[in-house]
Amino acid sequence: MPPNHNSPLISESTFNVPRLEDYDISPTTGFLPSTPPLERLPDSYYEPWEALIVMFHKLMLAGRLREYVKKLPILNTDRLKTPEEHRRAFLVLSFIAHGYVWGKYETVSDRLPDNISIPWVEVSKHLDVAPIINHAAVVTWNWCLIFPDEPFKLNNLATLITFSNTLDESWFYLVTTAIEGFGGRALTSIMAAIQATYDGNNEQLINELKNISSTICDINRTLQKMFKKCDPYVFYWKVRPYLSGWENEDRLPQGLIYEGVDGNDENGDPIYRRYIGGSAGQSALIQALDIALNVKHYPTGVRPHTNSSRHRYSSRSNGYDIHQYVSNEHTEPQQPYLHRIRQNIPGPHRRFLEDLAKIANIRNYIISNANYDSSVNASSSDECDDVCLLRETDEANDLIKTYNECLNQMKEFRKTHLNIVKFYIIKQASRGGESRFNAKEVTPPVDKDLVGTSEITTEITTEITTVSKTTNGNTISTTTEIIKGTGGTNLMPFLEQMRDETLAQKIQ
Repeated sequence: MPPNHNSPLISESTFNVPRLEDYDISPTTGFLPSTPPLERLPDSYYEPWEALIVMFHKLMLAGRLREYVKKLPILNTDRLKTPEEHRRAFLVLSFIAHGYVWGKYETVSDRLPDNISIPWVEVSKHLDVAPIINHAAVVTWNWCLIFPDEPFKLNNLATLITFSNTLDESWFYLVTTAIEGFGGRALTSIMAAIQATYDGNNEQLINELKNISSTICDINRTLQKMFKKCDPYVFYWKVRPYLSGWENEDRLPQGLIYEGVDGNDENGDPIYRRYIGGSAGQSALIQALDIALNVKHYPTGVRPHTNSSRHRYSSRSNGYDIHQYVSNEHTEPQQPYLHRIRQNIPGPHRRFLEDLAKIANIRNYIISNANYDSSVNASSSDECDDVCLLRETDEANDLIKTYNECLNQMKEFRKTHLNIVKFYIIKQASRGGESRFNAKEVTPPVDKDLVGTSEITTEITTEITTVSKTTNGNTISTTTEIIKGTGGTNLMPFLEQMRDETLAQKIQ
């Protein structure tokens, strides 16, 4: 359990960080299951679901998925016995549900039949996650090893289910699965680094920060492989629509009716549910890295007005002066979207993020171990989170340097993500369905930041603006399209601000 920060005295000598295993997290594979997910439910009772998945692409292409689904029996979920079976059921039902709702060149359905909605909701409750397709379904529980006797690597992974039956969709999921595979390294180092702050072990903290930085670098290199085998056209037009949810969705303005689950309201009208769709923001690994490094995200367009994240501590050779430890990590305003999408993160992993935020103190500890120059910080702008410190020891310098390098690597990761969004979403949206695919156009652009030039810019506005002007007596109206993520966010401003907020935590 995390320490009780309301207690007047906590003995740092007895504090131990929580065990990853207590949150269904593997020290080896992180948020991924420690063994490959089930490729089929073992109980023949669930054969109707598995038989549908075998025929899934044929039914989608023939336009007969809905016809087939309506004939399915309502299966009881009580016969699902293990976590692995519940995850497989959630994966199968998620693909069936989203295939049914969005169809293929069909009118969108605002109703999900009870033979899918009832078991889907039941399995979701068991996993403590919203009944909507999510990052866990398509990435965490949707892979197998091509050669079981070979290690977990991107070139030894295959998907279990896809919507489009394309290599591009599989690659899109598997690159992200490979990224999640670094979770064991990252989370083990995060917990060891936090333990080092409570133990006052600066040498270990420096080593763990180096490990975290190296892991983020590997994550970024893996993400850059997305460009190799995923066609932006296929992703945007053939895959992305199926990952959408039914909140802030123009095609389902009221949401979705889960038949047999909610009944009707007091007026006799059916009840609609609204959920955010699947998105990379639901990666518990990336959220954990932000929490560990004290990277705070605010509502889009909002910046903090104070530097309340700056703490002053007594610097002690054996660690924190716990008498003066004050945790106010939750008092700052946070990005509402990032908290709302936690309903799409499996319960144990969500609780890990919540508990991690209560004990993550790396940045504040580093500040406490350098001489804090209050006169310099008093004159600094309230709009900047940078903390200016006087460094008198090599150890303090090393702490700051290794922490800042972690932030640099997170910035590079977010820049790569922005590039992917630019090519796979923004440019595709602007072309309106052009099917021609030019491999040269998805080559990652040169990272001009390395030579000191400006950051990535987007050519397409992402806000709806309607401007009317009169020219020679004629009124001309122009409208630009809002570019949203599958989670409903206004994409580019949201992601660009996250990148900037990452660097804002650097210690100068």
